[in-house]
Amino acid sequence: MMRGIPVPALHALALGCLLTACGHPAGPDELAEVERLGRELDSMTAKLNAMDTVALKHMGALFEAERPGIELRFRDTLQPQEARLLGNYHRAMAERLPQLMAARTSELDRLEQAARRLHDLRHDMEQGTMNGNDRKAALAMERQWAAVLKSDLDSLAARTKHLIDARQAYRAALDSLLHQ
Repeated sequence: MMRGIPVPALHALALGCLLTACGHPAGPDELAEVERLGRELDSMTAKLNAMDTVALKHMGALFEAERPGIELRFRDTLQPQEARLLGNYHRAMAERLPQLMAARTSELDRLEQAARRLHDLRHDMEQGTMNGNDRKAALAMERQWAAVLKSDLDSLAARTKHLIDARQAYRAALDSLLHQ
């Protein structure tokens, strides 16, 4: 014969599950950490937006105007230094510039996703839906993400500067070569 679980035991079990599932609202230090991470993400977004996007787009537009002349020169007999200059410039503008622009878009998307996660984390922390260990783990994960984003952004800034510098270095020699 099977006997059911007594009703008071079911109520106690349900209440116990609810109480252990609920956390307590986050403390001021945890909320301050979320705010600090939010400001850091805002700073990274501002840095990304401040990178010379206009200059990169201008470089792309100029290259598209120059591209037929460069590709026409590839059909000519070129001296080794001319071939190297044209080839390096073409590779930089046709390959590296689009990759850089795509990486910038991707980085901006990642920063926006991180900002949404932080907003959601703050909400959960204020509502007390997370226990202390979950809050600590979530904050640690967001700190790691912020560090990765910062590293990737620094790399992107260096790549942007390198490409702009490379184009400027090629410009003088290219102008005389293309107008021969």
